[in-house]
Amino acid sequence: MSDQISKILDSLKSIKGVHGAAIIEKFGLIKGSALPGWVDPEAVAAMVTLILKASQRATKELEQGSFNSAIIESEKGKILFSEIKGNILTIIATVDARLGIINLKLAAAAEALSSLI
Repeated sequence: MSDQISKILDSLKSIKGVHGAAIIEKFGLIKGSALPGWVDPEAVAAMVTLILKASQRATKELEQGSFNSAIIESEKGKILFSEIKGNILTIIATVDARLGIINLKLAAAAEALSSLI
């Protein structure tokens, strides 16, 4: 994993309420991660790949163009997905994490990562 990718993912993890971040290739390979120890990166990669495929199919079937991003909100937290050149940037956050700040930093990270992948 490139040091630049690691720095970008670590910067996302430093946002209040963000547990971790990972960049996952569309076939489930992890290109970089800054995930907490209680999270299995391989399991995250597998789940993200399934969610990506389902989201891409849904947007296509409903004639909504191509998939860009998604947010899953649950009882205990949030998972954000953003597509970058066929890869998925994933953020795991707490339930009270501020989406506005995360989305702002996510956009900047996506731009920086797009030149690295």
